[in-house]
Amino acid sequence: MKKNKLFIVFFFLIAFSVFSQSPNKKYETYTAIEGETLQSIARKFSITPFNLIKLNPELVEGVNLNGTIIIVPNKNYKPESKASNNGEDYVENGFLIHTVLVRENYFRFKKKYGVSKRVLRKFNPILRSENLKLGQVIKIPVKDDFKLEGATEQITETKPYIVKPRETKYGISKRYAISIEQLEELNPQIKGRDLKMADLILVPDSEEIPEEEDGFTIHKVVKGETFYSLGRLYSISQDDLISVNPELQDGVIEGMLIKIPIVEESSKLVFIPSIEPDKEIKAALMLPLMTNRKQIDFDKSKTSDIATDFYLGAMMALDSVKKLGLSVHLKVFDTQNSKTQISRYIIENDFSDTDLIIGPLFIGNVELVSKTLQNKNVAIVSPVSQKDHSVFGSNKLIQDTPSNEKLMSKVLNHIKSNYNDENIVIFSDTTDLVIPQLVKVLEVLEPLDSLTKIEIIKPKKGYFRPELFREKILKEKDNILILITEDPVVTKDVVQNLGVLPKDINATFFAMNKGSNFNEVNNNYLAHVNFHFPVSSFINREDENVKKFIRTYKYKNKAEPSDYSFKGFDVTLDALLRCASYDDIASALNAGYSSRIATKYEYDNNGYGKGFINQGVYLLKYDGLNIVKVEEEIKEKIEE
Repeated sequence: MKKNKLFIVFFFLIAFSVFSQSPNKKYETYTAIEGETLQSIARKFSITPFNLIKLNPELVEGVNLNGTIIIVPNKNYKPESKASNNGEDYVENGFLIHTVLVRENYFRFKKKYGVSKRVLRKFNPILRSENLKLGQVIKIPVKDDFKLEGATEQITETKPYIVKPRETKYGISKRYAISIEQLEELNPQIKGRDLKMADLILVPDSEEIPEEEDGFTIHKVVKGETFYSLGRLYSISQDDLISVNPELQDGVIEGMLIKIPIVEESSKLVFIPSIEPDKEIKAALMLPLMTNRKQIDFDKSKTSDIATDFYLGAMMALDSVKKLGLSVHLKVFDTQNSKTQISRYIIENDFSDTDLIIGPLFIGNVELVSKTLQNKNVAIVSPVSQKDHSVFGSNKLIQDTPSNEKLMSKVLNHIKSNYNDENIVIFSDTTDLVIPQLVKVLEVLEPLDSLTKIEIIKPKKGYFRPELFREKILKEKDNILILITEDPVVTKDVVQNLGVLPKDINATFFAMNKGSNFNEVNNNYLAHVNFHFPVSSFINREDENVKKFIRTYKYKNKAEPSDYSFKGFDVTLDALLRCASYDDIASALNAGYSSRIATKYEYDNNGYGKGFINQGVYLLKYDGLNIVKVEEEIKEKIEE
């Protein structure tokens, strides 16, 4: 312990000598003598003990300070007068310090610098009580790349800072709202090398920006960001952003520090991307584009059609992450839906330095890639298959589309958490295929009320007896009605009988999936019984983000986006952001849930050492003939 302390003292003797050479530094070093305490040193230098500890976080009350080198205010410090600039404009800490000239007004500032009257008043309190005046010195927020002819960016007020373990230039510059280049200009000794623990550096003498504070994370707006891109990045609407950042009423301005609400959904962690500057990702896209064919008829070749739409959506995601400063080196492999072709690609290409592979689309090809690259440190995203991926035993394999079991769990968990003594009736077919589902449903719902019997109704000779609906569905209680079948005839028969129930019967109708068995069903009947069903993705065409995506897609590709276009965008965007934010895939996937344009991502282990599965599922309901998310409706009720 004594040796460690001696080393620290020796380190500070060397390090702090930098600060003691200049009489006009704001801080200097001081060697404590025998008997001195935090309180006595604070009194000596006219500083509070609290502020002394802020300058020296390593100091502890009650510990003997004799011989310790500490940072204290320089009593002889004289700030350089701003008048020394002789009235000339200069840039400081992200602001243009400007002297108001003849005929300058708010309109001219808005036109020249892109800042409104509201923004100027925010950063210049004097303007809240009086108008602009000739010769007045004001602060104008400017972009990071703003250049003033004949002037350079300067940070005049600094303080010493001791680097903590694992801190980086990026993290420190982000906390003090400066660029890495500015940090290096303040500290030439750290140029060309990484920071080390206990490095002594200068930082702006301003309050640190907390990464999270009072339910918010702080985001610095970068070049090219808009309400739309921020909304996609953090799954937040423009109205919600403005409500917590009133200054955004004048638009998104580069360099702004804005608050992003940390949203909790059932106490679940929300994934917040954190991408370091100059971050690079090496990725591959494996799709059956069928470019080997001389001519492709997209009307007849469904595989090519799906792959092409997915690819075009993925390219839009690539554009989005580039705007966030992420560099992606992407290779596209046309699998031709051929295991032979895929094997050839794997032999001819070294995937050792690849971070991420998206694809193939089909489960058999996914199995081949995951098993062949088992020993490579590459994450493999299976984007569309619902089938069980755990059987492949690959710990880097990610199943992005929730299984039917996950869809069923969404429905059952909703019923379980909202159950209030309702009458439960199950409609099922007579095949062995439904037995596992029926067992699961009873296993979850029977313990809710041991005194209430769950009625199970099955067809006889292929049809349901109408009187059973009137007998088992009660008027005096609310009813939960559950359909367990994939048979279109059974489905249509059940829905037709439910659709003619008297209006005074309260019923909510659930299905474990809304598949092709509902194709011939009357939607008015479904609306009549408050139909609920789970989906792995939901494209709400009234949503502003969806509308913007459709406009951009049509402009770039001269075609309407399909469901697979949205899938390609969402899968690629989420996977790239997670890989860029974390060094290992497990941390990236366990970092919380995220909602993209049409898809929710909430990952869980798919069995020990068997990769991961997305369990992000939306529960939808008929609201008249409109379809809405149940979760959104619940959230609104809570807020009321």
